[in-house]
Amino acid sequence: MNITTILIIAVFLLIVGLMVSDKINAVVALPLMAVSLCVIVGIPLKTIMNDVVGGGISGLSGAIFSTLIAAILGEVIRKTGIAEKLIRSAAELGGDNPYIMAILCFLACAFCFIGLSGVGAKIMLGLIVFPIMLSVGVPKVIAAFVMLAGTSIGYFMNVARWTFIGNLVGLEATDPLVKNTAIMVIIPGIIISILLIAAGIKIKGPVFSWAAKRGNSEGGKDVPLYAVLAPVIPLLLVLILKWNVNTALIIGIIYAVLTTQWKNKFKGVLDLVNKSAYDGFANVAVTVVLMMGIGMVLAAAKQEALLEPIKTLLMGIVPTSPLPVILLFGVAGPFLTMYRGPLNPWGLGAALIGILLTTSLPIGLIVTLAWLYDYYVAVNDPTASQVTWACGYLQLTVGKYTRGTFLIDAVFVLTGVIMAVAFFMI
Repeated sequence: MNITTILIIAVFLLIVGLMVSDKINAVVALPLMAVSLCVIVGIPLKTIMNDVVGGGISGLSGAIFSTLIAAILGEVIRKTGIAEKLIRSAAELGGDNPYIMAILCFLACAFCFIGLSGVGAKIMLGLIVFPIMLSVGVPKVIAAFVMLAGTSIGYFMNVARWTFIGNLVGLEATDPLVKNTAIMVIIPGIIISILLIAAGIKIKGPVFSWAAKRGNSEGGKDVPLYAVLAPVIPLLLVLILKWNVNTALIIGIIYAVLTTQWKNKFKGVLDLVNKSAYDGFANVAVTVVLMMGIGMVLAAAKQEALLEPIKTLLMGIVPTSPLPVILLFGVAGPFLTMYRGPLNPWGLGAALIGILLTTSLPIGLIVTLAWLYDYYVAVNDPTASQVTWACGYLQLTVGKYTRGTFLIDAVFVLTGVIMAVAFFMI
């Protein structure tokens, strides 16, 4: 191991340590890592500024544009009352049974997030489902998990998320590998999540907590039932008609507007769309900046001077046979995403995922890892914004929540890795 490789490892560990200790956040850490690693291997300043920083900012432009359009769709769905209509319809079916109520809220959150995205949308759903679940005795840890896991399960069928995962591994959003791996892991994800919900309520028993006052939607409350299809319209257009993701998202916005605003003769529609764009962009601003940082890291990883020493290092570390792959990525992997760890795809993991593409690991396995770690972070990472918000709203410590969910959710990741190994390595 030469001095260059040692310095690369040292800088990587230093930035990981700074993130874990909350000295810097991912918005700062990603560009810092991209530039620092390039400097270590002697890449010219002009190349760093033009190709890594300048080019990297737009490296995930496809995912960024899809995220922005999806943010408008999410705000339209929220402001017109479509999401609230769906959640409350599910709640009416659940009655006073905490098991049925929690599972229906979980499925409703997942359905909504086929079209919604962002922390703001998760908070909006939390404000609706938390009082409903608490009023029938769902324990707080399970209530938080229902919203966090439900919304993250929905991402597997979210075409804007397909674009992000695809960009992360160098594929188009409509590439069959992106879609098929998402479908493959969503099934065990739903099953394991429902088992955790049922077991959590059974073990803890119905717990009747305070219930916050239920808010009202900003738009009209009289939402026709067919309007709740708005979240899945883009998905259907991409899957069935093979339309472009961004086009499909725009049609989803138009459908949501047409099905909810015709009763008032479309009065104020332009204001609705404009405000949805403004609020939607604000909700995903940090996500977009993170994508820019991820793009810089990926651009740095593609520089030959940096790629070669890292590739040589990984060749001696990354396993190539099924059992070691399962142990590293399935057993240890989930815990290496926590606290903005090295496998977090919204942090330093973006670089590692990109570099793994240069190894002999099948790309199908790497795409699956990106999906699984994206889910695990969103549901269990104590530093994730939606996790801290949900725990704060429910007056629940983050540590207590994480202790109640992270091991069971790690089983989901392990199951997904085993399935990927079976499909792509054996």
